[in-house]
Amino acid sequence: MCEGKSAIVLSVGTELTEGIIQDSHIRYLSSELTSLGFSVCRGVQIPDNASLFREELARAAREAALVIVTGGLGPTTDDLTREIVAESAGVSLEFHQEVWEGLVERFKGRRISDANRKQASAPKGFRLVPNPNGTAPGFHGGIGGALVVALPGPPTELRPMFTESIIPLISERFGGASSEELLWGTALMVPESNLEEALREARHGEVRWGTRVDEDRIVFSLRGGDPAAREACFAALAASLGPTRIRRGETRPALLLTDALLRRGEMLVTAESCTGGLIGKYMTDLPGSSRVYWGGYVSYSNAAKTGMLDVDARELASFGAVSEEAVTGMARGALSRSGAGISVAVSGIAGPEGGSSEKPVGTVWIAVAMRGKGVSSRLFHFTGSRDMVRRRTAVAAMLFAEAQLLERDFLDSRAKW
Repeated sequence: MCEGKSAIVLSVGTELTEGIIQDSHIRYLSSELTSLGFSVCRGVQIPDNASLFREELARAAREAALVIVTGGLGPTTDDLTREIVAESAGVSLEFHQEVWEGLVERFKGRRISDANRKQASAPKGFRLVPNPNGTAPGFHGGIGGALVVALPGPPTELRPMFTESIIPLISERFGGASSEELLWGTALMVPESNLEEALREARHGEVRWGTRVDEDRIVFSLRGGDPAAREACFAALAASLGPTRIRRGETRPALLLTDALLRRGEMLVTAESCTGGLIGKYMTDLPGSSRVYWGGYVSYSNAAKTGMLDVDARELASFGAVSEEAVTGMARGALSRSGAGISVAVSGIAGPEGGSSEKPVGTVWIAVAMRGKGVSSRLFHFTGSRDMVRRRTAVAAMLFAEAQLLERDFLDSRAKW
């Protein structure tokens, strides 16, 4: 039996339990709930099996004050969350005409299946949670003494719903830290263990923290103590890790670069080798990116570097593709061939093969060129898997470009991440 202000997270979906897709919900929600003062007893992955789902939900509602269920809100027969929650609460499903009309409008110009009518239903007496980013609203209500919240599975739907609708709900219901009592920040290019150590060193008074690791950042919250203590903790953390790595509020590297481009009225072009278009992907993940992103070149081979970007073939032969000469040539070529005002280029060894004693895996060169201002370049040594090296390269490239646009100091290029 959980005690006090307790919570349990149930993540539903056979694709999760079979490892077809990675479940990030338990970690995300546990971190967020801990930041709000909850004790998270456990997180459970449940396949699309009615009897197992029913059993876990009943147990969670007996043991915890708050139960959050993710997934199972789609239109197919194996999406069981509505039915199981309604059955556990002892109520029937209720059809919401306004939700159905919203779905019909959302599908305007396309055929909408009768199966989607299921998404307009919720357990009777439960309140709906709006979902502006998807077709399935969430809902919340009581089962025994527990508050049960059901949210859709896609992270792009769940996370905004949790932040905008569920945090205010549970803060009002359970008390404790409200959004006004939390100081949010983002750590960039900082390993999780290093951030934890820096937070301990920056601690002031009764301030505590929670962290959430995403692929391009770590979001952290400071809670407890008074506002002055939280501000002092944040200031100490920023002084320790530097203003490039520690940012106020929840943000992303692509958003920071986009804001800098908008402030300077510039367009960006990318020239990517080891990242294979990842920087462009991060930039275009943001709505309205066409205002600042001209486009990009994925110049993976030497032939692509010379053919698309006019990189000097003799320099490639002399210094190699992973070199200052190659990456500055890529940056200049991308700028010359585009209508952009700033370019960022990357070339490196992502691994696991291809490294040498002179250029080990994780060696990456990044260059930024601006019209009328020349080219700046930095050498980095990243650690981790191939995927991690590629992601870390993309983040560093976006932050380097931001620093050049805003004429700010960047990181020591010798720093490892």
